[in-house]
Amino acid sequence: MFRHEGPARSEAKNAALAAFLALTGGYVNSAGFVLLGVFTSHVTGNVGRIAIDVTRQDAEGSWEGLAMVGAFFAGAVIASVIIESAAFRFKPWAYGAALALEAALLLAFYLLPEAPPQALRSPVSRAALMCASMGLQNSLVTRLSGAVVRTTHLTGVLTDLGIEVARWLRWGRACLARRLGMPLVLGEAERPGAAKLRLLSIITISFGTGSLSGAWACLHFRYRALSLPVIGLALAAAYAVSTGRKQAASPSIRAAAQQPGAPEPTGRQT
Repeated sequence: MFRHEGPARSEAKNAALAAFLALTGGYVNSAGFVLLGVFTSHVTGNVGRIAIDVTRQDAEGSWEGLAMVGAFFAGAVIASVIIESAAFRFKPWAYGAALALEAALLLAFYLLPEAPPQALRSPVSRAALMCASMGLQNSLVTRLSGAVVRTTHLTGVLTDLGIEVARWLRWGRACLARRLGMPLVLGEAERPGAAKLRLLSIITISFGTGSLSGAWACLHFRYRALSLPVIGLALAAAYAVSTGRKQAASPSIRAAAQQPGAPEPTGRQT
């Protein structure tokens, strides 16, 4: 699951990754709104909020919005730094570390309300933790899938899904036109591939399911509901580390590493 990046990944691997992380993204986004009154898995709404607060000359609100946008950006940067770091001999270990950090940020959000009163208990600080975790996840999955999968928002996903549905409708009209002998479509219409439509549908359904689950869980269990994505991400991180260990134990990789002047393994071997 975490050994290959971009075009080297199979459709099944991208679908499994998309389903899990979109479920997590939807869950966390709903949790942030129920618990804090803000959406934390994307920055579009927060940018609009900053503009409104600046117009109203609300300095405190403006800084809170900037903090959430900055936290999302920082999470994205940190994920890329981890993945690009030479400290990890195999790529699955880097992805495992990034997933573990995301789990740690959500765990900190879960534990923070129980901490003694201090400045870090402000709502914007808790929101920033969630935003950072989502920025980290978005950067991670973008790098891993080669910018094919997005899991923390649906705007682009639904746009692409609409394009694919339109292509299928055109192809369907072309098939009907051939059967009826009627000019229902101008020009030729090629059959679109099903893989992209399937992947986009999986992301949409998973994000929606996660959103519904997160809202229900937080309404009933409040902050304890965050234990579910924390456990899920921790298990995913453990799986990534295990994948790296299996790769390290591969005889072909060990033999290549023992050759004089051989480059360090990167974990990208097929």
